[in-house]
Amino acid sequence: MELSVKQYLESVANPNTRKEYRIGINKFCEWFGKPAEQILEMRKDDLTQRPEENIIEFRNRAARFEKEIEKFHSNLMEQGYKTNTCRTLTLGIRQLFRYYQMPVRMRTGSRVDKTVKTTRNFPLRIEHVRRMFQVADLRERVFLSMAVDLGLRISDFIKIKRKDLPLLDGEAPIQFDLLTGKEEVVANSFLSTETVNLLKTYLPTLKKGNVYLFPSNAKSHISDEWLNRLLQKLATKAQISLNGKSLTFHCFRKMFLSAAIDSGIGLTAGKKLCGKAIPKSDDTYLTTVKLREKFLQLKKFLTIIPNVNIDDVKKMEVLEEIVVTLQKDLSFQKVLTETITKDLETKEQQVVDLRAFVEKRLDAQEQEKNKILTRFEKLEINQEEIRKQHPVTPKDILEELEQLDVRVRKNLDHAEEFMDKTEQKLSQFKKDLNIDK
Repeated sequence: MELSVKQYLESVANPNTRKEYRIGINKFCEWFGKPAEQILEMRKDDLTQRPEENIIEFRNRAARFEKEIEKFHSNLMEQGYKTNTCRTLTLGIRQLFRYYQMPVRMRTGSRVDKTVKTTRNFPLRIEHVRRMFQVADLRERVFLSMAVDLGLRISDFIKIKRKDLPLLDGEAPIQFDLLTGKEEVVANSFLSTETVNLLKTYLPTLKKGNVYLFPSNAKSHISDEWLNRLLQKLATKAQISLNGKSLTFHCFRKMFLSAAIDSGIGLTAGKKLCGKAIPKSDDTYLTTVKLREKFLQLKKFLTIIPNVNIDDVKKMEVLEEIVVTLQKDLSFQKVLTETITKDLETKEQQVVDLRAFVEKRLDAQEQEKNKILTRFEKLEINQEEIRKQHPVTPKDILEELEQLDVRVRKNLDHAEEFMDKTEQKLSQFKKDLNIDK
C-alpha cells in the first residue's frame, strides 16, 4: 500500500482544515528533516514488532513519534506561537498517522493537547439567535433552528442529506442520529418541535436532483464559507454588534455545550448530543430515554420561539375580540360625539342669534317708548296750543299713552317669556345629551 500525503489531504473535505493540516505537516517535516512519505514508513516500521524483541522494547519504539511530536510542540512554543496554534500545527501529522491506521496516542497530561480559551469568537447567546431568526427567511430559519438543536460541526452540518432525516410525523423531540466525520462518533441528536415544523414547510420547497438538505446551485451542498458569511449578514440585518469578534457556525457548538452546563444536564450529556467523543463508561450510562429527557431540559435554555400555553392563547384570542369590539364602539361613539357636538354648536349659535334679535327688538321698543314720552312732555308744555290745534283733551292723550304703555309692556313680557322658554329648551337639550356646555 502506497502511503501518500496527497491522498490523505484530498480526503479532508473542509478546505480550511485541509490547509491547516498541510501547513502542519510541512512544518513537522521541515523540523524533523525528512519527507512525509519517509516519516510514514518509519511510523509503520515502529509499529511492526521485530523478531526476538521484547514487549517493552517494542512499546518504547512504537511511542517514538509521540515523543517527537511533543518535541515539535515545544519547538513551536519557543518560536513564539500561541498555545492553540501549536496544538493545531501538530494535528496535521497526527491525523496523517490516524488516516493510515497508525494513530499516535498522546500521554495523559501532555502539553500537546493543551488549549486556552480564545476571545476571538463572538460569545453567541440564544437572544442573538432569536433576533437573527426574526429577520431570516424560511431557509435561514431552518439553518438557525437546526444549528441550535444539533450543535454539530459545520463540516457535518452542511453534508446532511434529506434521506438522513428521521420521519417527522412522530412526537417531538424526534431522535436524529448522525455519524460525525472528524471523530467518527455518533451524535445522538434530537429535532425540537420548532425545527420539525420548519422542516415540514421547508422540505416541499426543495427541487429534485440534489440529495442534500442544504443544496448549492450545483449538485453539491453549500460551503462552510457561504454559511459563515450568511451568519454575518443575519447579524448585521438584526443589528447585532459583534465588537470586532468573529461570528461563525462554530459559535453555535460552543453555545450548545455552554448551555449543557448551565441547564444542569452536564458536559458529558452535551457532548453525547452533539457528537463529541466521551469515555465509554459514560457512553453506556446515557441511554436514548435519558438523552431525550436531557435534551428537553436543555431546550428550556435554547428555545428560539418561546412556548405559549394553549389556555393563554385562547385568553389572548378572547381579549383580542374584546379589544376589536371596544375599538368599534369607540369609533361609533367618536362619530356620535362629533355629530352631537356640531348640533349643539348650531343650537347655541341659534340661541345667540335669537338673543341678539330679542335685544334688538327690545331696544327698538324702548326707543319708541322714549319718543312717546318725549312727545307727551312736549304736549304738556304746549297744552294750550294743543287744545287749539287738537280738540282732544289731555285725558284722552293720557289714556292713549297708558294703552300704548300696556302694549309695550305686554310685548316686553312676551319677549322675556320667549327668552326663558328658549333657555329652558337649550338646558334640557344639553341635559339629554349629557354634555356640558
